[in-house]
Amino acid sequence: MMKKNLLTATLLLFFTTAFAQDDQPGLKKWYAPDHVKLQFAGNIGFLSAGPGYISRNKTLETDLLFGFLPQKYGGDALVTITAKTTYSPWRIPLQNTLNIVPFSIGFYLSYTFGPQFDTKWPSYYPKGYYWWATSFRPGAYIGGKAGRDIQFNHKKRKAELYYELGTYDLLLISYVQNPKYLKPWKIVNLAFGLKFEL
Repeated sequence: MMKKNLLTATLLLFFTTAFAQDDQPGLKKWYAPDHVKLQFAGNIGFLSAGPGYISRNKTLETDLLFGFLPQKYGGDALVTITAKTTYSPWRIPLQNTLNIVPFSIGFYLSYTFGPQFDTKWPSYYPKGYYWWATSFRPGAYIGGKAGRDIQFNHKKRKAELYYELGTYDLLLISYVQNPKYLKPWKIVNLAFGLKFEL
């Protein structure tokens, strides 16, 4: 029940942030997000959504995403929270307000809620027996995106579709330790997402 409520709250936050209008057009609060994202897959939930910020030169994005993995896909219904940072050094403008970002690289840190996940291993394990925490997962990805300017509520905004190919620490270490038995495509996941400028 709590997980369903959290998912509902996350989606409500996404749509409220995406479509909320400022009382004084043109005056944006310093804490107001620059965009919202909706992402499918990527080891941070079946679906994840949340607000984000972009640097002044438009190359660095920081996002906070709330994700949910239904029980029928993961064995357990899982709720995650993820901080992401994406660096996109090049943006290529095309005709008709289209643009592409051919290359992005990023890192994330996700936390999964639930009693089956530990931030610190129980005391009955010898010290140093496991070096990782099951609730936290750092990961990295590369990707790209394509977008265009659209008119929304009499204002020009940018909408982008993006993809990411990523992995996380445990998979990468398993591959380095067993390169003969674990193929590269076995440790890589594919994510798709939509970014909407506010």
